[in-house]
Amino acid sequence: MQADKSRWKKKAGIESATLQNLETAWQGWTTEDGMPRRDRFDPMNFPDVLPWMILAELVDQPNEARPYDMYFRYIGTEFARYFNAQSVTRMLLSEVGPPYTERWFAVADAVKKANAPRYFKGAPFGTGYDYIALEMLALPFAKEAGKVDFILCSFARTEELLL
Repeated sequence: MQADKSRWKKKAGIESATLQNLETAWQGWTTEDGMPRRDRFDPMNFPDVLPWMILAELVDQPNEARPYDMYFRYIGTEFARYFNAQSVTRMLLSEVGPPYTERWFAVADAVKKANAPRYFKGAPFGTGYDYIALEMLALPFAKEAGKVDFILCSFARTEELLL
């Protein structure tokens, strides 16, 4: 039976040194803020991963899939290229449509439940780049109150063969 490539698969940790550096910075901010505030994160401090980032704000807007939605504030150039997401910036996830809505809401659900970083592996889906193996670091950020208000997803290519 073939694996469902439309979903991100959970991982126990991240192998990419670039993503590990980002997570280490996030952990440093937690010692000062609890859940790091979004304004602590300056994407320009992470130029190696900037093209592979997406930043979504969780908004109180129920839809058919969830009682909340994700508003895409930033889509990196490499993410846009490989995920065919050039027009997704400033869109709600619910507007993107299936099967992508469930793929990304599942990531948000995992981060919200954990209130902590989550790790995934997978590939672009339905874009012709499904041979590119990626690992994802998903980090929660708060506006002020310590609850997950933003999710930053950063990606790194891996040498894993996707079958």
